[in-house]
Amino acid sequence: MKALLIVLCLLFIIGIISPANAQQLQFKKSSDSDTYTYNYKWVDQAKQTNTLTFSVDKTTAQEQYKNQTVFKPEIAQRYVYVELMKQAQKVSPKEARVTIQQRGERLELKVSSRDQAMLDKWKSLMSEKQESAFDDYLFANHYTRFVNHLGQEGVIPDHIRYIQQSRAFLLPAAQAIYEQLDEGTDTRAYVNLMLGWIQSIPYNQLTSRVDANGAGFFTPLEVLNNNKGDCDSKATLTASLMRSLLPDLSMAMIYLPNHALLAVNLGERPNEKSINIRGAQHVLIEPTGPGLVGIGEISDETARHIANGSYKVVMIP
Repeated sequence: MKALLIVLCLLFIIGIISPANAQQLQFKKSSDSDTYTYNYKWVDQAKQTNTLTFSVDKTTAQEQYKNQTVFKPEIAQRYVYVELMKQAQKVSPKEARVTIQQRGERLELKVSSRDQAMLDKWKSLMSEKQESAFDDYLFANHYTRFVNHLGQEGVIPDHIRYIQQSRAFLLPAAQAIYEQLDEGTDTRAYVNLMLGWIQSIPYNQLTSRVDANGAGFFTPLEVLNNNKGDCDSKATLTASLMRSLLPDLSMAMIYLPNHALLAVNLGERPNEKSINIRGAQHVLIEPTGPGLVGIGEISDETARHIANGSYKVVMIP
């Protein structure tokens, strides 16, 4: 099995590019038999106090994330081993012999046969099974393979799938944000209002993401329920909200070595930081906080990574 790497999201303080930090004045959560209700109050980039109240369907929200778990390489390897053993039992002794051994953090697969055609056949089938079994395990547990800008392979939470699954139950939240705006307000005002709210949600600082094996990622529902989230958790929530109300907007997750943010095709404006994706400029937006930053504002650290090409783009369908 290929080596695994969890992409980490370390504490990323945006306040270095803005003197104002997000200020959450109030958070209340309640529930009844059918819904979760959330109430927020925060101070935005213009030092204006904003409030937001919305309810989401409890059953719809809870059903989105079945089998979500912390990724553990040893459990994934055990699953693959069992699936390979099932495949090996299908091999006729007249065709080939298959042995599978667990060697520490890897599986050792050997195929032998006197017939070269049978040898090639079962080597190929066993190799395909090993890869597909690993993919099946990842999918069942809401993870996905990831290759960074250097070509290094790893495993991360399946942010794109979480975004797609969260759209329906987050629609009331997206609509509640939109209803705060004056009639005829453009998309940028909606995004900036949403950014201020999400940036004001406290940052989820972990003592060790290395030991956590991805445990620090919160689904959009968990960000709301726990009132905290790290960079990829907040980026996923933001993308889910935008996608629920703006289904045709071109968006992408941008993965830096230790960070994640979004790129959105909102048109170019002077002094905004953007990147070209598929021939169109996509402005960068930073939901993490605690700095209150608007569309196209990024930290010096992020700017260096972007300038050096040290990032990976993953489109959001």
